[in-house]
Amino acid sequence: MTAVAELPAIGEEDDAGAVRVPAGGTRLRLRALAAMGHSDARIARALGESPRVVTTVMSARARTVSADLRADVVALYEAWWDKRPPGRTPAERSAAAAARSRARRSRWCTGAGLDDDELDLPGYRPRATWRPATGTGVAGDDPLGAIAKRRTPPDSRTEAAR
Repeated sequence: MTAVAELPAIGEEDDAGAVRVPAGGTRLRLRALAAMGHSDARIARALGESPRVVTTVMSARARTVSADLRADVVALYEAWWDKRPPGRTPAERSAAAAARSRARRSRWCTGAGLDDDELDLPGYRPRATWRPATGTGVAGDDPLGAIAKRRTPPDSRTEAAR
């Protein structure tokens, strides 16, 4: 991962030619998914990313993200914002409980507590904090087709954009 001091300015291209955008809205969307119980690893699998990328953005250690990553997170958030993760196995239930516990300790709100009109504005802070939520159903495992993408040869432009 590129150190924060080495990142290009917002809107500029990095060394791989990928446009960088502010990470704030992406971070809040990821945190809202965690508040619903989606673990970093589950989110990373759905995005076709490493858990380290997800954790780095969620923990506010990244000021910018690639425009491609932002777009993928927006799509995943749209699919999962009101859905809880499956709890088919003890491991899934444990991972969901750990994600919710982290969100509760960190006071991260679910998607219902975010203002979608302001979410990507620099400096936006949700008024809501963590509250228990059960969602409207169970989220699918691969809403973006990330698993299928990993089975095909990577596009070097896309890989470099991350």
